[in-house]
Amino acid sequence: MRKLLFFALTVSITTQLTAQQSFKKTTLYGEIGGNGLGILSVNYERQIGAKPGLGLFVGISPLSGNKPSIVSGVKYLIDFGNHKSFFEAGFGITLSDREYMGAKRNNLTNENPYTPAYIPSVGYRHHTKYGLMWRVNYTPFISKYNNAAFYPGISVGWRF
Repeated sequence: MRKLLFFALTVSITTQLTAQQSFKKTTLYGEIGGNGLGILSVNYERQIGAKPGLGLFVGISPLSGNKPSIVSGVKYLIDFGNHKSFFEAGFGITLSDREYMGAKRNNLTNENPYTPAYIPSVGYRHHTKYGLMWRVNYTPFISKYNNAAFYPGISVGWRF
C-alpha cells in the first residue's frame, strides 16, 4: 500500500512540475533577409510536438520585386540543454517573382510569373522566458535564375 501511495504521489508531482513549464509552440516573427529573399518577411511558425523539435512555417515578403514572395518550409530545433538556446536547421521553398530573381525580361511569358527558390538554412536561435525570440541564420538559396552562396537572415518575434 505504501508503494502504491508513493507511486501515485510521485506521478502527480511530476505531472504538476511539467505542466508549469509548458513550451510555447507558436511564433510570429519578422525576418530581414533569410527565407523571404527580400528586405523583410512576416512569418508564422508552429512546432508540431510538445517539446522543441520539428516545426512548420509559412510567410510572405511584400518587398521582394513587383509581386510578394510566398515562403514555406520545415525547421528542426535542437536544444542546447537549457530550453533557451537552440541549433536550428531547416529547408524552405520561396515562390518569388521571376524578374526579381534575375530572369531576363524577354524570357518571361504570360505563364506563371513565380519561380521557386530552394533554401536550406542553419543558425542559432534564442528564446527568452518572456516570449521574445531572436535568431541569426545562414540561408543560401538556389533557383533557376540566380544563386547566392552567402545570404544571412536575422529574425525577431514573439512566441505564444
